[in-house]
Amino acid sequence: MTARRNVLLSAAIVAGLGLAACHKKDEAPAADPKAVAAAQAAIASPAWLRQHLPAQTVAYLRIPSPWGMLGAVPAGRPLDAALSTKAHLDAIAKIRESIGKDKLLADLKIAPVANLLLSDLRSPIEGIIVDPLGIPSFTSRVVVTAVLDFPSVDAFNARLKSLGGETPLLKAPLDAQGNGQLASDGGALHYDVTTRRLWVTGHMKGLAAEQPGIDGTALTTLIADVDKATAATAPASLSALEPRIDTSGEGFFGWISMRGIGAVAAAQAGDSPLGRLPADFASKADAVAFGAGTVNGRGQLQLLVHAPQARLLQYLSPTSFAPTVKSVGAPHWAVTLNTPTAETWKAFEGNLNLDFGAEGAKAFHESVDRLSKRYHFDPERYTAWFGPETVVFADDAGLYYATRVRDWKGWHELIDQNKGNGWKTGTAKVDGAEVHWLSIPGQAATNLPPDSDPSMRAFMQMVDRFGGRTWWTEEGDWAVFAKVPQALSDRAAAGPDTSLDDWFKARSYPGQRTVAGFTATTHGAQRDAYYLYLSLLQFVAGATGSDADISTLPSAHTLGLPDQGVLGAALEADKDTLGFSLTYEHSPVELVGEGGGVTVIAGTAILAAIAVPQYQEYTLRSQVAGALSAADPVKTAVAEHRLTTGKFPASNKAAGLDDGEALGNDYVSSVEVGQGGEITVNLDGEAPHKADAKLDGGQLILLPRVEGGQVGWTCSGEGIDEKYLPASCRDALPGL
Repeated sequence: MTARRNVLLSAAIVAGLGLAACHKKDEAPAADPKAVAAAQAAIASPAWLRQHLPAQTVAYLRIPSPWGMLGAVPAGRPLDAALSTKAHLDAIAKIRESIGKDKLLADLKIAPVANLLLSDLRSPIEGIIVDPLGIPSFTSRVVVTAVLDFPSVDAFNARLKSLGGETPLLKAPLDAQGNGQLASDGGALHYDVTTRRLWVTGHMKGLAAEQPGIDGTALTTLIADVDKATAATAPASLSALEPRIDTSGEGFFGWISMRGIGAVAAAQAGDSPLGRLPADFASKADAVAFGAGTVNGRGQLQLLVHAPQARLLQYLSPTSFAPTVKSVGAPHWAVTLNTPTAETWKAFEGNLNLDFGAEGAKAFHESVDRLSKRYHFDPERYTAWFGPETVVFADDAGLYYATRVRDWKGWHELIDQNKGNGWKTGTAKVDGAEVHWLSIPGQAATNLPPDSDPSMRAFMQMVDRFGGRTWWTEEGDWAVFAKVPQALSDRAAAGPDTSLDDWFKARSYPGQRTVAGFTATTHGAQRDAYYLYLSLLQFVAGATGSDADISTLPSAHTLGLPDQGVLGAALEADKDTLGFSLTYEHSPVELVGEGGGVTVIAGTAILAAIAVPQYQEYTLRSQVAGALSAADPVKTAVAEHRLTTGKFPASNKAAGLDDGEALGNDYVSSVEVGQGGEITVNLDGEAPHKADAKLDGGQLILLPRVEGGQVGWTCSGEGIDEKYLPASCRDALPGL
């Protein structure tokens, strides 16, 4: 090992001298805090409302801006240096400029939505629910806010008007002071031109009619109250849980109070294998937090339940984490398990009647007694002798299982006590390394009922032989196990040199609260995520008709992005909180080996948000056109009757046609001829007809007129939004 290091060190020195002779290697740029702040201001500023939550807040939700979902906003990770460069900001500025100018986007009616999502919105969208009683209810107040880049109220009104839509968002455009009312009853909004911040508020119950409306004065008062609030006024559990999920203010985060809800759930909880522990946990749960953001420079996805002093947490929560055992080189991956201490076990046993009832406690004690009589071993002894730290890890020497041993003497005495039960032990020299071994006979045949078939007993006796031996080395207060003794010899020969404790700390591994967890080293995750983002940026630039050039952005090697990354998962518990977490560099999809998956999903979601409404409109227009085609043979019959008789027919029969129902198609229930040759096409959305619900009951009206000896037609729609009508029908042009 030492010789290998000397060779590598010499090679590194020679290589360094050679490079220095040619040129001085540029140092990897670090993210400048001022540049990061400027980039966030230009793309999407961090959350603001989070620092101004009233004490009566019972729920909070932060949704990243579309650029944040794409991974374009600096958020405290290694890519910040690239994302805060002028070249990157210029590329985004060109895309935003193109959205407003591109004719194709305008023709497809995509530009207004794309502008709102990628240009106008300049922050995460934040929402809170406020209730003086501290419990979410239909009467709770909802407040939503975000920064929008509109220089005036007129610009805001113009953007809303450009969005169109069947249902208007506002009852009327905002007034000169930026105040307005939502089209749905009860909601108010305000746009502050000075801060560029939009405020929307209403009641939870859909701003329902039975709830009193919220006027501009009430909203102004609410905004003033929020401005006065500080981070210190936020609910304590929110302030405690958010830093475990996102510290950047750019990630996705949600928190909701469960005060009173948990007690109802606990009252309805039935029996379970965990006895009364689930009900106790539910009754003490007062908040839930969830989200995906940045913690310690890495991605973090978490679900947390805050349940102070729940008994389950008292049993699960670790009391220490100091895996001082060493590995050969840095571990490739590691799994940790934190078992109860003797004190925790005694507390658990002391609450058996409370948690499982008298019968459950009796059954538990009987099973422990049987175990103790057979093996002179029970959970109380185990928790006194071993743990709480147990680590499985793979390093340069192999795969190992290590557990802390607090009482070697007690362990050795236990082995001696069980020699009468067939336990065998000893040591072996394997290539100079002393390795301990233990053989315990199987119990499958012994546990068979007395009247079992002899052949089954023989088979189980054979199974009992497959137990083999357990191999370990004793290293201070750690026992290190391996599947075969040669692996332990390899470990001894290589010389363990890396403290697992230091390795876990360098990765910000939450061992002090991890009941069971996994962490591993990845390679190239930062580079892959960066290049995936650049490819997506290039795609967005192309889709918006922009000439943004991604080649002006730095390469991964110029940025000095770290090759090694971290991914992991953990079940976490402390005295107040139970949670599950995923740790990664940029995307939880890295856990299955495909970095950047969230970026792809975010990009797809944004494109879908733009494209799906347009596709739906296209579908409806196609159905109207299909419905109009049902009138073609009717128009011909009406025209021929007029040219032959000099009069327009007044019915289907007069025009020589079948009943109206026989003339329908997939979208039309009937086509009727009326006075003056008027043709009415009736659209239908009920089976077997297939018109969209938005078209159901609508009509196309065709009116004939004679010009130059020919019959022409004008068309109009009733009960059909004008944007779904063919252009010739909207313009009422003759000659359809």
